Amino acid sequence: MTMKELDSFLHTMYYGNTEPITHLADIRAAETNIRRLQWRILAQRDPAQTNELLAQMREKLALSEREWALYYPAGVSSPREAELARQLVVDMPRFVAIIHGSLDHLGTGNYDDAMQWLLTYIPFLDQMDERITKDIDVNAAQAASFVAKSASTIRVVTGTAIAIFVLAVIGVMTLALRLMRQRDDAVQESIEHLLMVDQVYKMSTDSVIITDKVGTITKVNPAFTKLTGYTEAEVLGRNPSMWSSGRQPPEFYREMFRCLEADGSWTGEIWNRRKCGELYLESISISRIGGADDAHYAAICSDITRQKMEEEQREYLATHDPLTDLPNRLLFNERLKHAIARAHRASSLVAVMFVDLDHFKEINDSLGHQAGDETLRTVAQRLRGGLREADTVARLGGDEFAVVLEDLHAHFQIEPIASKLLASVGEPILAVGNTVQVTPSIGISVYPDDGVDPRLLVERADHAMYAAKRAGKNAVRFFEEAAAESARAKNEESPMPLVA
Repeated sequence: MTMKELDSFLHTMYYGNTEPITHLADIRAAETNIRRLQWRILAQRDPAQTNELLAQMREKLALSEREWALYYPAGVSSPREAELARQLVVDMPRFVAIIHGSLDHLGTGNYDDAMQWLLTYIPFLDQMDERITKDIDVNAAQAASFVAKSASTIRVVTGTAIAIFVLAVIGVMTLALRLMRQRDDAVQESIEHLLMVDQVYKMSTDSVIITDKVGTITKVNPAFTKLTGYTEAEVLGRNPSMWSSGRQPPEFYREMFRCLEADGSWTGEIWNRRKCGELYLESISISRIGGADDAHYAAICSDITRQKMEEEQREYLATHDPLTDLPNRLLFNERLKHAIARAHRASSLVAVMFVDLDHFKEINDSLGHQAGDETLRTVAQRLRGGLREADTVARLGGDEFAVVLEDLHAHFQIEPIASKLLASVGEPILAVGNTVQVTPSIGISVYPDDGVDPRLLVERADHAMYAAKRAGKNAVRFFEEAAAESARAKNEESPMPLVA
């Protein structure tokens, strides 16, 4: 019976504690090596070395997965270890997914993007490393406790059994020493990794903010101070709302928190306020780290105010005339389509005006293009000043302008507006110290009387404008009038039939 107890002791000692320690130590060493390889790639930023280091990362990841399969669940031998193992069951799939994501990001060669992505997962990886270490310590404590409790068994065994036991203990101690060396090496690598992570964290050009689960700030990097003007000491223990701009409504933040609760992440743009009071727009990506009980949030922010302004400027220039700041042909056509759609729903009218300046070429030829540009800017201001807010005036090119009048309910509303524009544009203009004068010729088409297609309405307004030119310039013609005048002219030109 005693030999059976000794055999059971040795079996439990090895399979219950020693073997799990081996698997856990191998998992931790592989995890540490993976993190070290990640930071080597980010530190070297050498595409020639990246592929080789990525291959090493894949090997270490495969090793950690194999060792985990060997450890769990066969190696779990106590309630405390079972609790740690249950936590690691949740951590391991996420760890594998994070490493695969890291491989994808690092493989693109966009090292800045990969670093920003990886920084959000550092707290989770540190937490997992801590749990593996605790599991190793629990197994070691269990082995020591088991040896103490088995002293009575050891005292009653035969000399052969004692010799076997001593050999077993020597073997276990030898293995324990090897594992301790592995652990020391892993700890050293972990220290080096943490130093490198801290260096990358501090060197990041993007602001990094870490909060606890209720939003209290626990850490910020130097880039945060550069972005906001607040030092770390000023924000620790406080909430990020301290630099809120107030431009986002409460509904905006409710939706943000809903996404964080449901998905664990949120990405978007927020207007915030620097310590000096200046508003700035930042792109922000927030990720939840850890479980519900020990959740933290990491936010990576970058100032995109200038980018946004340049983007808006490009969009503006794509739809506006740079000389007069009026909408260009592209935006004019878009607004005309929308005006027709609204008029169709409301059963109202839309008037399209074509405005061409008379004698403008003479100003350019006699006084130069600077005088011509000043003249065009003044005409643009007068046209805009003579219209309602809902109406549109655009410069189509050269000395041609176009107008869209919306929300009209009768034809008699149109002519007074055209006459007002005719008078205001025709007043003298001061250009480069010279008084000049241009007059407009205006052609008008009306939706739906003259057509329902935007292109056709523009063509008919243009046709009416040329009729105004033929009538002596500085005049207004509706398409209906122009068509009638053209018909009369054709009839007058046709020869009278001979009477028999």
